[in-house]
Amino acid sequence: MPLRKLVIRLLPLLLAIALLAAGCSAGEAAQAFTAQTLDGGSFTEKDIAAKDLTAINFWGTFCSPCIAEMPDLAAFEKALPDNVQLITVCTDAQGNEGKAKALLELAGYEGITLVSGDESFQSLLTDIQAIPTTIFLDSSGKQVGKAVIGGQADLSGVFLDAMNKALQEGGKKEISLEA
Repeated sequence: MPLRKLVIRLLPLLLAIALLAAGCSAGEAAQAFTAQTLDGGSFTEKDIAAKDLTAINFWGTFCSPCIAEMPDLAAFEKALPDNVQLITVCTDAQGNEGKAKALLELAGYEGITLVSGDESFQSLLTDIQAIPTTIFLDSSGKQVGKAVIGGQADLSGVFLDAMNKALQEGGKKEISLEA
């Protein structure tokens, strides 16, 4: 797919995620938002508030590094304790739902994948410069810690360190991965 067409298709999702991040990066709580999941459900700021920390991984079906790290993401997500979560945003899922589902299934990822959302959700995408990228939100929806760019040799270790630093910033207890 030509880059111009891809950008045009991604723009609504990118705008939604960017709007959410705009509030997050400014140190404010996330605005109310609604996003649609790949399985037809919905995800809102209440789902973020229910956890001490939410990691959001941005990826695309066209992105080889994204696909390569997906099995590691799947294993990491399954090992997380209940007070934290890792979700994904497939930046090109609209119109590619079948391909996105097949890639996630092949990787063993069973967590939440967001595919579209309202204006408030769309704003989160504007701060994402490359994929795969993972950001971290505290329970108020504020972005905490540093974003992790994909291609990490020890994805699990890098993510665990980043999550624990973000939890410490918020005065929360560090986590360890379930055995």
